[in-house]
Amino acid sequence: MVRSSLEQRDDMEQEQQTNTNQPNGADSDGTETRGGNGPGTGDATGNAPAPEPRPPKPGLVTRLMARLGLDAPTITAMLKGGLPPVIGLAIYQSDSIAQEFSTFGYLVGVISVLSLSVLPRGKFVQTLVFNVLFLGIGAAVSLLILWSALQARIHTQTTPDVPGARPSYNSSQAAVSAVFLFANIWIVNTVRAKYQSLNIPSIVYSILTNISCTFSPQITSNAAFLAIIRRLLTAMLLGFAIAAATSLAIIPVSSRTVWSSQLTALVRLLQGAVKQEKAYLQSLEREDMFAVPADICAATRVSDSDDSLKETREEKRKKKKQSEPVSTAEAKVIKETMFNMRLLTSKIFVDLPFAKRDIAWAKLAAKDLTTLQELLRGVVIPIHGIGTVIDIFQRLAEKRGWITTSETPLELLYEKMEDKRIWNEVMRQLHEPFENLSAAMDEGLQHAGMLLELIPRPKPSNKSRASAENPAIDADLESRGDLIQPGDSGFAEILKSKIQSFRDVRGTILRAWAKEKGLLAEDAPLDEMDNICFSQMNAHDCHDQEQLYILLYLETLMESAGDGVLRIVQFADSKVADGTMARNRLIFPKPKILRKWIKSVFNDEDQGQENNTDLFDRGMAVVHMGDSFALKKDPEHLPPTNAWERTGNVLRTISKFFSSEESAFGFRCACATLTIGIVAFLEQTHIFFQEQRLVWAMIIIAIGMTQTSGQSIFGFLCRILGTLVAVVLTLITWYIVDEKIPGIFVFLYLFQAISLYFLLKFPNLIPAVVLCMVTQVLIIGYELQVLKIGRTLSESTGQPYYPIYELAPYRLAIVAAGCLVAFFWTIFPSPVTDRTWLRRDLAATLYLLANYFSVINESLKSKLKGTGGDRNVKGTPAHQLAKHRARLFGKLMLLLPSLKQHADFQRWEPSIGGQFPRALYDDIILRASRINSYLTLLSYSIGGGRKETTGMTFTSTLDGATAASKANSTPEDPIFDGANSCGWRDALAVLLADISPTQHSIICVLTLLSNALQSGHSLPPHLEVPRPFELTRQLEALSATLASKDDDSTSTSTGGDGSHKDAHIIRLSETSKDRQEQPRSNLLDTRNMTQAGYAEFAVLQVCSLLVCDDLTGLVDSVTKLVGVVDFSYCIHPSGSSSGSTSTSTSTTASILRRDSEAVGKGKVD
Repeated sequence: MVRSSLEQRDDMEQEQQTNTNQPNGADSDGTETRGGNGPGTGDATGNAPAPEPRPPKPGLVTRLMARLGLDAPTITAMLKGGLPPVIGLAIYQSDSIAQEFSTFGYLVGVISVLSLSVLPRGKFVQTLVFNVLFLGIGAAVSLLILWSALQARIHTQTTPDVPGARPSYNSSQAAVSAVFLFANIWIVNTVRAKYQSLNIPSIVYSILTNISCTFSPQITSNAAFLAIIRRLLTAMLLGFAIAAATSLAIIPVSSRTVWSSQLTALVRLLQGAVKQEKAYLQSLEREDMFAVPADICAATRVSDSDDSLKETREEKRKKKKQSEPVSTAEAKVIKETMFNMRLLTSKIFVDLPFAKRDIAWAKLAAKDLTTLQELLRGVVIPIHGIGTVIDIFQRLAEKRGWITTSETPLELLYEKMEDKRIWNEVMRQLHEPFENLSAAMDEGLQHAGMLLELIPRPKPSNKSRASAENPAIDADLESRGDLIQPGDSGFAEILKSKIQSFRDVRGTILRAWAKEKGLLAEDAPLDEMDNICFSQMNAHDCHDQEQLYILLYLETLMESAGDGVLRIVQFADSKVADGTMARNRLIFPKPKILRKWIKSVFNDEDQGQENNTDLFDRGMAVVHMGDSFALKKDPEHLPPTNAWERTGNVLRTISKFFSSEESAFGFRCACATLTIGIVAFLEQTHIFFQEQRLVWAMIIIAIGMTQTSGQSIFGFLCRILGTLVAVVLTLITWYIVDEKIPGIFVFLYLFQAISLYFLLKFPNLIPAVVLCMVTQVLIIGYELQVLKIGRTLSESTGQPYYPIYELAPYRLAIVAAGCLVAFFWTIFPSPVTDRTWLRRDLAATLYLLANYFSVINESLKSKLKGTGGDRNVKGTPAHQLAKHRARLFGKLMLLLPSLKQHADFQRWEPSIGGQFPRALYDDIILRASRINSYLTLLSYSIGGGRKETTGMTFTSTLDGATAASKANSTPEDPIFDGANSCGWRDALAVLLADISPTQHSIICVLTLLSNALQSGHSLPPHLEVPRPFELTRQLEALSATLASKDDDSTSTSTGGDGSHKDAHIIRLSETSKDRQEQPRSNLLDTRNMTQAGYAEFAVLQVCSLLVCDDLTGLVDSVTKLVGVVDFSYCIHPSGSSSGSTSTSTSTTASILRRDSEAVGKGKVD
């Protein structure tokens, strides 16, 4: 008996290994299989199409350019962005320009680099407006500083200056200049930290202030400082003008064009995702969907001990040596595609306001762009939801212990193989329908992209040209039928019929599952299915229920994705029909859009990416969380009630300003600037400061100062490396052409364009690349200045001449000094680490998730009760909730990529003491991202992404055969009673009232976790986490209550003191009170599984299960970070007693560990 069991185990493992290692698209005999005739797979007669010729292999240059990402927009931006600094230095060769700017000519090229002419038009214009505004304010403030310092000199000077000699040093003048400089740098960097979109204008302001203040000790008259400020202002304005002319006149790129290209990339990603998901699901026809990769196992088992981490790495190495199944490789590709889709969706959300504000010669209006984004979001969400089935199968395998080894019990292995066999058969039944649907969605996206001019129309083939010339060939093509292709009129009806075909065949797939489970005889209708309502909740019923829910979840999302594509196609057809796409027109932004833009720049609400036009920002958004998160109530002061108290609040605002984090950053910047600037204001060193050009070290501090130490360490190394590269490039530029000026400009332009490639392709290197470009312009510009105006005039400002081979190393040393000082003041006196920002951003993310879930919950309640109104009508509760959901979704899409940026930068921070728990933080980020995806699916399922959806259930049945028999059934037929849309809507309304405590507990847990991460305080003990399948349990209890209420529903309905919940139950009871002789049909009866209400309930249940599961993991990970409040009294075996916390005694820790394990086991059912 034992021998036979072992042989049976070996046979099962051999079968599993054989199925796992088979290539995709092959049966067990190794032959390749294909689906049925889907769209584009054959003609109407079923003949296989002729094989398409293989495209020629691209050449070496083409492959190299594709690998480097050198597409047409990138090359255009590189060539365009290299022009402004070259033009700025070239015009200095004019005698009039050289005479006007004297020794400040190099500033024209520097400012043209900082103007970022490669930005899209909308972002560039916004940056230009603020640059000019801050430059004007800086010029006025500089005049005030120089005048005040000069007055201090006049009133304290005892001996007059000798004409023609260097001005004598005056301590009062230097002190006034130093104080003004410190205050200005403090204020402008505080503004810079608070409003990210003012980063570049603040740098421009700092450059002007630094130069003017450090020149102050040498100024002895009003005419002198007026001349200096006029030259500085004119040079910087000319740099802005050159950048503006380049951006707006030479190959202008509008923000709408950039946004449209992002939409095109998203459409391509959606097409690729549909094909990848189809390949993955088809691979599950043979392979083991419960095979969990090694990296997935490691990500879901996070431990505190180093031993467990070592074991995990060893398991990784062992499993990597084994051959992975095809489905695992395809799953990894899908996950990578989904990650890229999320990033692209966040970029589209960020750039939409700029596209709407742009003055464009285009076809679509601003409101059309918003509608198109919403429609595409309605496709992204279900397609992303289909990809979550990978995670669902992996969780099932872990929960049931199906990660098999050589010690796996035979019963467990048999259970896994049986479940795998059923899913293989279901996926075979799903093969052809989803293949046809995926092909239809691909063609639908292609059709919409072509009509909206996002995707170019394909070139006509040779057959098409021949048919246009020969009508006989065209007639032959018409005889084959199905001539409507993407881009043709009437395609929407073809797509609609294909989606309806998938909807009709869904019942067939469910019938196949019922046959595999033994619930339905061969060729029997669904009304003869065994009455199984999963009410016993034993292990077998739980598995069957999970299978049914997952199958309905998958089918519903497939159908929803098809419906989303259909809506985009209908939108594109409507724009063609009304003449919108017929011609271009001049589109101006409405005054409302401009007013919102002006308000948003200086508003805390969404102050991060949406209005950020700064290339120095690397994706770390600053998002407003709401008053309850950032602005806490003051426990020491009540709200003001009179004018005196309000005046006192204004005074308290000043202290809040100086104690804010932004003010602390500004103070650090001011201290760093004066660390070098003090040399210019001391009598013994002010001449040395001018001779060695140390003002550029101060400017480097203005450019390179960051708020966190991780960015500072990374930036310090990158800026040193960028300056070193700039030194090498300038020497090559100067000497390779034997100091010939035309050749110098050619190579300067070439190296500027090459530098822009790294600026466009590597966002983390943007500050270093900009510094590299500025250093090239500085060195080359100074040497060209000497050649133009002569050495004597160049040294008139007190700066001695250096040849380029000496000047370049000096520039490197100055930049290194500036970067070192900036790094020192970033970590002194106490560093603000990226790890701290990561923890705070995680807290903010969890808070937003709690808010998001709350809004979704209220939206669902208002929809089921009918109190929300039409979400397309402004002012209705449904419209307000929809706007709030979209706003929260946008904030989360901004914040989640920011977490990855901080997680990457924290690697550069040295760990002093214990190591940083990177694995725990990665686990929290992963689970928070997944919860966001599942909540978005919940929002979509209740109509959050469907403009036309007005009810919870949009059809009454999904099974074509059952729908046909419904016409012959009587109203008293129990199959349809209690399963129609009204019944499900009323039942779910009562259900939501029953599970309100569960929903509130989810919000409470997320809020507690957010507060624990924000403050670092421990979690409360015995934190209750919602159980999964709560919807199912409550719906079963509702059915039992419905049966008990059926007899006395009439008498109860006459009473006036019944609750809202009882009223719904009475209404449900009255719909079937005339069926006393018929057996009652439970809402969760398997015979109702073809109802749309059942399917959407399954989607809600699966999403809730996934949210609860990840919520449990979040609690465990956050508990390991912050601990749990526990003052239990433990008695040790020795008889001693001690009061302890959760981390002080092993006994308490073991108790807590057992409790957490018990909670986890209770959650997975």
